[in-house]
Amino acid sequence: MAYLNSLENTFVYDDYVTITNNHFIREWRYLSAFFNQKYFVISGELTYRPIVTLSYFLEYALWQLKPWGYHLTNIIIHTLNVYLVYCMAYRLFYNRQSAFISSIIFSIHPLFTEAVNAVSYREDLLSATFLLTAFLFFLKSNRNAGRRDFIICYAFSLCAYLFALLSKEMAIVLPFLILAYDLILQKGISLNTHNTPGWHYLNQKTSLFASLARDRGSVIDYPSLIPPLARGDTGGGKKPFQEKRFLQGNAIMRLVTRYTGYLVVSVFYLYLRFSLFHNPGESSEFPGNSIFANGIMMTKALGYYFKLLFIPIPLNADYVVPLTYSPADASFIVSVIVVILVVVLSVKLCLLSRIWTFSILWFFITLLPVMNIIPIINIMAERYLYIPGIGFILLLGSIFTQKTFVNKCLLNVSGNILNRRVFCIASITIICLLLTWGTMSRNRIWFNEFTFSTETIRRSPGSFRMYNDLGYYYYHHNGFIDAAIQAFRDSIRVRYNQPKAHCNLGAAYSLKGLDNEAIEELKIATRLRNEYPEAHNNLGLLYKRNGMPDKAVNEYIEALKTSPYYADAHCNLGSALIDQGRLDEALSELEKAVKIRKNFVLAHYNIAVVYYKKGQMNEAYNKLLEACQLDPLSADVHISLGVLYLNHFHDNKKALEHIQKALRLNPKHRQAEEMKKVINKLTSAEGKP
Repeated sequence: MAYLNSLENTFVYDDYVTITNNHFIREWRYLSAFFNQKYFVISGELTYRPIVTLSYFLEYALWQLKPWGYHLTNIIIHTLNVYLVYCMAYRLFYNRQSAFISSIIFSIHPLFTEAVNAVSYREDLLSATFLLTAFLFFLKSNRNAGRRDFIICYAFSLCAYLFALLSKEMAIVLPFLILAYDLILQKGISLNTHNTPGWHYLNQKTSLFASLARDRGSVIDYPSLIPPLARGDTGGGKKPFQEKRFLQGNAIMRLVTRYTGYLVVSVFYLYLRFSLFHNPGESSEFPGNSIFANGIMMTKALGYYFKLLFIPIPLNADYVVPLTYSPADASFIVSVIVVILVVVLSVKLCLLSRIWTFSILWFFITLLPVMNIIPIINIMAERYLYIPGIGFILLLGSIFTQKTFVNKCLLNVSGNILNRRVFCIASITIICLLLTWGTMSRNRIWFNEFTFSTETIRRSPGSFRMYNDLGYYYYHHNGFIDAAIQAFRDSIRVRYNQPKAHCNLGAAYSLKGLDNEAIEELKIATRLRNEYPEAHNNLGLLYKRNGMPDKAVNEYIEALKTSPYYADAHCNLGSALIDQGRLDEALSELEKAVKIRKNFVLAHYNIAVVYYKKGQMNEAYNKLLEACQLDPLSADVHISLGVLYLNHFHDNKKALEHIQKALRLNPKHRQAEEMKKVINKLTSAEGKP
């Protein structure tokens, strides 16, 4: 329910790259690219995440470009994850109250709004889905008695693990989570936990709700917090390990059988990721090219992560962590203090319960892949906490149902004065209402690019990405070119050496007719990143418009060197070659454009122009009809059809029909005056006033 208002949201942020401007997800024939290097061109992803890209193919087939459909999918996946969190929590706690509270908090915590609202960040949702599924099947296989059932559950766990990796690489931590489970929770199989020194295991009989039920004379028997086998209590007078189970025998064989499959899947994925499907464009560096500076910055990020878990305000889509080399920096010192306090608290909690130990380890283990140990582009983001946050949520769910915690931390008042159960339920309800309000409020920030960018800039004035996105919004949606130019300038002011802002500023200058300024900005963009196909393509358009066809052709060729599946560059190169009279070469380039994007109207139109210039009128006519079917509102196509009917087929009626329609569609067309003369001539010939 907390995310229903997100269905009204549009596409924002990276959605323009992965969805709205991605023509490849619209054609199923490109699925074959999942198995070669074309994937990175088609998907818009920097890393190999085919499961996520496949979801976009499926959604476009269902929703086309209707944003609510994509947001609905994200909500459904998040809801499924809530259910999986409940299942896992119950498997760990054997306490429905703890599991329910954990799943509820997970469903409404505002910290996860970025992962749910941003369609382009679906990898975190899907990776969590398959990771949780893999872990649950592991638990099921671990407790199954028969060989056949074990093999089935184990195989499902391995498949889900592979799908999790193919959704996002941070799922590589699953074997370590399983190891933590074995060491922390399964350790109790061969131990009498009640007599183990240094461990005070909280069981369900200390649950607040359980004690209250007993106080009221309830005969409900609450199972223990730690599963019977984990306590060394078989419940039937049997000694531990007496029941017949698969993998019961030799410890080494059990170890090999349990972990070999996950190791094989991990090695297979790493081979795919870093050998077969490695994207050379994904390389990144440590902040300031310094490991020491990276350590300082990630410590600050970690401290802020801890703060967001407990106090999820204010939230931000683009955290700007200032580059710091000095450990005397005030924010670093505060972060160190916060981290130390959290670590001390975590250690104390670990000494109280194995469940709490596992929950804390879940958080830290799953956080490791996004701690910039291997350099990543964005060093801090809320979506990075979607999977680690599950550990925090499990911890909260368990703590909130402990009588000891409630007595010591929430209240110390006699039950005769204040009913403890009512107080606990009321407290949790208030917390849930506050979290829901925070989530629903945050959803509105993601409504469109304007609300999203302006709010993020307010939180992070140093966010060059958001200035750039705000300029993109002005440029494409409202036509406020001056505002777009200012936003792009602000982005460059914050960070000069970013080619994207220079390229966008050049496009805005071009739209305003400032061609010299546009060319200069685009040249800067190509100097900053030579392999920038969009900048080269835009330069080509400007050179062509300013009567420099040779330079235009060279720029289009440069664009295609970097991006051979860039349909716009093929089409523009074909158009430039037409102007140079190189018709056969032009036809070849235009056919490549159509092959890449079948519904590319301009490419079809230019092919018709080539045929017309070559005197192949029937072929030109067929291509124009095809273009007209693809875009019935194209004035250029209707004018060309009118001219063809008039001069070649001598059908004045159809010629008049198409030319009149063209002028209705675009009264300010560059050929409007000429076409009006043709209309007057045709109507006069038919005897019309």
